[in-house]
Amino acid sequence: MKPWIYRGASVFVSLLFVYLAVRQVDLSQAFGALAGIQPSVLGAATLVYLASFPVRALRWRLVLRAQKTLTFGEMLGPVFVGYMANNVLPARAGEIYRAHFLGRSADMSRSGVAASIVVERAFDGLMMVAVMALVAAMFPEAHFLGVTAGIVALVFVLLAVGIALHSLAAGGTGDLSDRLIRRLPESLREIIEARLKFFLQGMKGVSTAREALATAGYTGAIWSLEFLALALAVYSFGVSIPFAGYALVFALTALGTTLPSGPGYVGPYQYAFVLSLGVFDVARETALAISVAAQICLLGSVTVIGLVLLLNAQLRSGAGLRNSMKSSKRTKGGNIG
Repeated sequence: MKPWIYRGASVFVSLLFVYLAVRQVDLSQAFGALAGIQPSVLGAATLVYLASFPVRALRWRLVLRAQKTLTFGEMLGPVFVGYMANNVLPARAGEIYRAHFLGRSADMSRSGVAASIVVERAFDGLMMVAVMALVAAMFPEAHFLGVTAGIVALVFVLLAVGIALHSLAAGGTGDLSDRLIRRLPESLREIIEARLKFFLQGMKGVSTAREALATAGYTGAIWSLEFLALALAVYSFGVSIPFAGYALVFALTALGTTLPSGPGYVGPYQYAFVLSLGVFDVARETALAISVAAQICLLGSVTVIGLVLLLNAQLRSGAGLRNSMKSSKRTKGGNIG
């Protein structure tokens, strides 16, 4: 699919869900609901959400260890920058940028880094399947998740199974890829061969039971922190619902972020709140206001931090290039003298 078509489809998805979220909503009342925010609780939600990112950095460091051992500090910046890019680019394109950013800063293969992100997403996907199964058990007569949830669950389960089989295989997948590459034209063979080699190596980032358990533990901590942050964001509006309600909000927002939508998941994010909170008789105006506040404070805080870190990295890169050029000029001048 051509990039502009994919981006256009993502924007269309966002607009469709924005319409579904705001229809039958009095926007003046929705803005009025923002006045009822408890800033201290929403601030706590933001801090809890931000606390999940150091855990993400530790998890990614573990998955990447088979390729290169990096420090926690080297991992944290690219995590924030990647999620910032996810929030400002359509269709989760930030995942690609995260691989590029770390590959450049740590002098690693972008293909190998991208494979490690696929492994991360497989663990996140299995956690999402567990959350959706929990919600389905809590609401047996409802059909909130529908066919989309089933497709997403199937994709992530198959992805996890594929990664597990590849990690356990002793060269089998490599032999198969070699046979496939030999059938390609020579002009493509050299380009694809090296990248595929690094990608397959990166897919083996979790190859032992101990590593799998550690990665699963990090994933559980990440999702627990995000769940708590979302629950606090809802509670900051004085809305008190049972645990099942918070689980439903969390499941639908998580599912909404998997859809190829516009920047910041605008549309699916709003509709997830309106749909889930409506089950507990929360006014659509209040639900919409909660979604906007959560999006600004939770996703917005990550976006600001990521932009600052990206700008700092670019300034340091520019300064390093200038110093290198000055050093080169001095060396040439000394040689001439």
